[in-house]
Amino acid sequence: MMQMNTKGYKELLMQRMFLAIIFNIVVQFFLVTFLVLITNLNTDYTSWIQNTWATITSLRMWSYFCVLATVTFFQGVICSKSYSNIPLYLKSRFIKFCEIFTSQNILLCALHIIIGSLLIWLHLSIKGGTYSFLMTECNIIYGTCLIEEHYFLFLSGLWSGLYFFLKTSIFHTKYLKFPIIYSSKLSRFKAGIYSMLPSLMAQCIWPTLYYLIGYYFLGSNCRSTILFLASAQLESKPLDSIPTLLNMSLVFQLWLYQLVFILTINSMYLLFELHLTEWVPFEFKQHNVFSNDISGMTLIEALSMDKVPIIQHLGYLDLITIAQKDKMRRSILFTLSQPGGHPYNWNCVVEKCTVLIKKFSDDLNEALVKAQEPPSCTSNLMLMASVSKSHKEYVYRMRNLTKENITATTEQCDTKTADNDLKQLGQRFVKEKWNNFLTYLLSKPLVSYIFGEIEGGKVCHILFNGQSVIWAAEAISSLAVLSLNEDSYGIAQKDLPLIINTLLGLKQALDKLQKSFIMAKRQDGDDRFIQQNFHSLRAATKRSLYRIVTSFETYICDMALEFTTMEQLYSFLVYRE
Repeated sequence: MMQMNTKGYKELLMQRMFLAIIFNIVVQFFLVTFLVLITNLNTDYTSWIQNTWATITSLRMWSYFCVLATVTFFQGVICSKSYSNIPLYLKSRFIKFCEIFTSQNILLCALHIIIGSLLIWLHLSIKGGTYSFLMTECNIIYGTCLIEEHYFLFLSGLWSGLYFFLKTSIFHTKYLKFPIIYSSKLSRFKAGIYSMLPSLMAQCIWPTLYYLIGYYFLGSNCRSTILFLASAQLESKPLDSIPTLLNMSLVFQLWLYQLVFILTINSMYLLFELHLTEWVPFEFKQHNVFSNDISGMTLIEALSMDKVPIIQHLGYLDLITIAQKDKMRRSILFTLSQPGGHPYNWNCVVEKCTVLIKKFSDDLNEALVKAQEPPSCTSNLMLMASVSKSHKEYVYRMRNLTKENITATTEQCDTKTADNDLKQLGQRFVKEKWNNFLTYLLSKPLVSYIFGEIEGGKVCHILFNGQSVIWAAEAISSLAVLSLNEDSYGIAQKDLPLIINTLLGLKQALDKLQKSFIMAKRQDGDDRFIQQNFHSLRAATKRSLYRIVTSFETYICDMALEFTTMEQLYSFLVYRE
């Protein structure tokens, strides 16, 4: 078995995730600076800039921001784990609900809440003014008084952390979106911020309204609790009334803090995407007795990393880059080993690509068959067949025209074998009763909705991993076409039937999915990404087949393809697909 260069991929992932976290802290600093600049807005532009600069460069600002940066760093470390693991298939709504209460989600929820409150605490503390402190000396009565506006805004930070965690982190699958056209990380970051900013500004209206309504009904209870715990009093008019809650300055600050928080969270995920999806060139293994030094991870090892999906994606991204742009590395792919004269690199690449595509097609076919077959109790038939088979093994023959000679050894069966058969029958009987009980429970609509398998969920889970299949199909077809001019040894032509059959199998699976009802139904919030992956898969498969057929049209009859394969290729030959 191939030994994986685990050190190489761990170093690569750790380096990129660490850079993403550091850049996220820098982005947070600029967001806090922008927040101070907006809230200190003044018609006197000179004093406005001077006050903002003095606030940003103060020791108090940096000491508070270090606390926020520390919490952000831990949050980035927790979030990075979701990108290095295989996404789990959650087959029922009950399993999805139970998955919410994992230790990682609980810790991530706590960090969201802490960061939401820290952002508001940091800004209110360095801004100055009447809302800087939670408690202050009373002016009219004796003692300590609560500044409810500070408490109101600080409590909104806890709410925003909980709300956006439930909305963006729990019920949505985290996936990496690779760029179609390569560009720098800075330009991609600016484009991502510009595209998400209008939608985030609209999204922040709803949590602001929810919080105002909640504080209107529950504000007196929350205020009484904090007054009792702090032994404080209230000197100003309470905020849990419609006139006070409709203070436009207070509502604008509330909305602005919600916007800064969700922009902070989304920018962190955007930075993870920018760093983790950056193209990395992998090395080819040089099969030469005089050159056997490989310092990093090879391309074949990266393609084999199915346990670490991001590394496998980067491997197929590098492979499609080789097929489209890098002629020098293609020459290494088409060379033979010395000594020996074997195309090890090409054989490994073809094997990895075809195995990946075939596994994807088989999984899709299996999920489609399971989704389309009607629910039926086949366990009764299985039990009856097993019982009849066990009876046949003994003595019974209904229409036997010849007389059987049963030997003495057959009549004197071993008691241990009979006990084992009875035990197996008992186990089958108990299993049958248990399956009947489960079938009865799942026949109830409410129980089936909660505990039953989500209709089409397995298909959507498979389509989530379609990006590497797209690259594999595109790369292997492009390399096969380029081998006409660049493969001086003719090593690629021997695998053309395998490549064609594999791509046709993928096309058949996608055609079955297209005709099914699954893609027409809305599954969850990620259905847009699933639909995009599905259409990209169909387009890439047809494009790959057309690429091969048009290039090898004059040689197709010499490939010794099966008759059914030729029938399927005919529609591509006459351009009817």
